[in-house]
Amino acid sequence: MSYNMDFLIAGLVFLALVLYHFSLQNRMADLSSRIFMGFIVIGILDILFDLISSVLIKMGNPEFQVVTNLSLIIFYLMQVFLPFGMFLYMRSLWLKEMDIRKGIARELFIPTATLAGLVLMNCWLHLFFKIDDGQYVRGPLYAVVYFHALFYMAATAWLSMRHREELGEKKLHAVWEILMLITVCVLLQMIFRSQLLIGFGIALGISVFFYTINNPKEYLDNLTGVYDNRYFAAVVQDLIERQKMFHLVTVDIRTLKQMNSIYGTHTGNQILVCAAQRIQQVSESGHVFRTHGNRFVALTYSFVEYEQVRNRLEQAFRNPMELKGESISFPVTICGITDGAKLIHTDQLLSYIEYLVSLTDGSRELLLIQDDEQIMRGFRHSMEVEAFLRTAIEQDLFEVNYQPVYSIQDQQYVTLEVLSRLSHPRLGAISPEIFITIAERNGQIAQIGYLQLKRVCRFLSEHRKIMRQIQNIKFNLSPAEMMTQGHCERLLQTIQEFGLPYSYFQFEITETVATEYSDNLYEMVRIFTEAGIGLCLDDFGSGFANLNTVLKLPFTSIKIDRSLLIGIDEEPKAALFYQNIVSVLQNMGYFVISEGVETRQEMELLSSWGVNMIQGYYFSKPVSEKEIVELVLNPNPVYNRKNQGKRE
Repeated sequence: MSYNMDFLIAGLVFLALVLYHFSLQNRMADLSSRIFMGFIVIGILDILFDLISSVLIKMGNPEFQVVTNLSLIIFYLMQVFLPFGMFLYMRSLWLKEMDIRKGIARELFIPTATLAGLVLMNCWLHLFFKIDDGQYVRGPLYAVVYFHALFYMAATAWLSMRHREELGEKKLHAVWEILMLITVCVLLQMIFRSQLLIGFGIALGISVFFYTINNPKEYLDNLTGVYDNRYFAAVVQDLIERQKMFHLVTVDIRTLKQMNSIYGTHTGNQILVCAAQRIQQVSESGHVFRTHGNRFVALTYSFVEYEQVRNRLEQAFRNPMELKGESISFPVTICGITDGAKLIHTDQLLSYIEYLVSLTDGSRELLLIQDDEQIMRGFRHSMEVEAFLRTAIEQDLFEVNYQPVYSIQDQQYVTLEVLSRLSHPRLGAISPEIFITIAERNGQIAQIGYLQLKRVCRFLSEHRKIMRQIQNIKFNLSPAEMMTQGHCERLLQTIQEFGLPYSYFQFEITETVATEYSDNLYEMVRIFTEAGIGLCLDDFGSGFANLNTVLKLPFTSIKIDRSLLIGIDEEPKAALFYQNIVSVLQNMGYFVISEGVETRQEMELLSSWGVNMIQGYYFSKPVSEKEIVELVLNPNPVYNRKNQGKRE
């Protein structure tokens, strides 16, 4: 029979191009990529030896009988391994490597390895074919190879439907497309036996996989061109499961939101692109990911490369970035993580990166943080707190402390700030900075805020005398709470349920929220002010807020952050600066509250400058419900001195 080999040649060209482009992607050696590479190679060998065998058979020269036999054996082996390769690759799209390896032991040798062994014995048994005087003759088990392929195609179809949720619609369609292509080509070859279409169908199927599931653009970040967070999660999890050594260097552009506000989003995007280019230039492996809006991660495989990348990045980001002839400087945090496999899961590694970044002190300079045993212990502690937090919310285990605010003019406490407290049965008291940060990251802060406000309302309804002594209660709202849909209505409803006036509450908003002029923020502010709830700007001077920020929202009082108190009793310039801030804010009609006052010298200076209210350990630390009742209703110097103390 005369064979038409044009389709085989076309298929071979297709797969050669796929292999070329796939190798150019600089993809990580993750399980799915390794199997797909093997799948391509087997496909190329299958078509190549199908082509060689067809040419030799067409020649019908008895002198090439040994070569023809060898070529056909390799072709049949590829025919045996190719269906299993497709099946294995499809499974790698959702299974872990350990499960795949177990599957190989069970499914490769039974029946694939057995059939491959029979093919190798064909030289003596002629079970599948024989070359008789240069002519190809089918053997008794010729059709078994096709039934084997049919078995794995059916298994692939069945498993893809069974695991369609894990695969997703896109990958499921790709699996079925390749099955349909191969099936159609097999049927056509059965009808037109001279047309060698099976190899062509295999090439088309692998091309479909490449341009859908393994598309070069699929795992690239659209803006910066580096790998995205999905690919980072897949690669790192694969490395962890294989217990491969790897190290990470992360780069965080800490003030990206503020730069977007100052320079515009277009400039902010250019900063990200330039940052990605800098990281790629110093990364020898070129494995760079954008895992967060303002975060990049460089993956290294040796400690030497890790140190080189970390040091080069530190030098690179100490220099300003040149954009359109303008030098732009911004604070960057660089975190180094050695032996990333010590974190047992990608989610835990990402949490560890978040923890490292959270250790920054607010400096506007470049910061370098290197993980060590002490930091890891802190992270483990944080993880234990995070696990406990769910129980604390379910069982409402949070407590409320109150810190009184002293009025210099009235010579008494005039307002109380609500502060959340949480105690772990084994770890003891947990710092609010720790559990509030975790709750904000996990979307739990709104639940905590609701529980705390409910507790405060219950306390006030049971101690009505306090409401006659205190002007209002200051209640903190975190940035995440301000962005939670429907949260403000729930807070107002809680106050109403206890029969308390809205005007008795004042919600404190941090600078971070005040500088993000979102529609949610404005809507929540409108609802609060219409209800009669006052607003207080908290921590003024600690971040990026300025007088323009103050004017944007209807604040009635402003708290000046403790950081501006440092040195006012020793440095004349620091004192003058603080005094001028107080004067400007009061002239604009705001009540000014000085936070963090701890010494008599600070208190006397602030009093002489006419500060309206003072809050700090000089007058009282945060105290329990029972203690605040005694402190407010029975004020006396002895009790006050008992509650004085330096900030811990």
